Amino acid sequence: MFTMEDQEHYLIDAFKSGIKSYLTKSVARDELIFAIGQVNQGKYYMCTQLASRLTLLFLKGTEMASLIVEPNIEFSGREMEVLQLIADGCTNQEIADQLFTSKRTVEGHRQSMINKTGVRNTPALVKYAMRYNLMKTREDATRSTGT
Repeated sequence: MFTMEDQEHYLIDAFKSGIKSYLTKSVARDELIFAIGQVNQGKYYMCTQLASRLTLLFLKGTEMASLIVEPNIEFSGREMEVLQLIADGCTNQEIADQLFTSKRTVEGHRQSMINKTGVRNTPALVKYAMRYNLMKTREDATRSTGT
């Protein structure tokens, strides 16, 4: 994978999805050629810059799980409301009615969240939000309101 992304959680997700190599676009030509050779031999490779950072994180006692749990993405309060209603199975029109806004605005919030996370569609957005604990389940909401 040849990318501009140099955040650790992207690297981890990429290797989990089955890639053999992860290089940022800032790598030198020699390192790129070396990485291609490694992959051709069936080996894994990550660019030196990221390998050094991951090593430092490991030596400082940072667990890889904490890298996975903390994506560097922020949703607005309204986006969080829309996301929760999407996860509850509401249509765009139902969300618009509940939030006293237009269907088009809801569609815009949904697309904004898809763009921020880099997922492909709404089900993947909900899966992403659940994976990173970005929303409450119905049971959590019931417990917090006491009903």
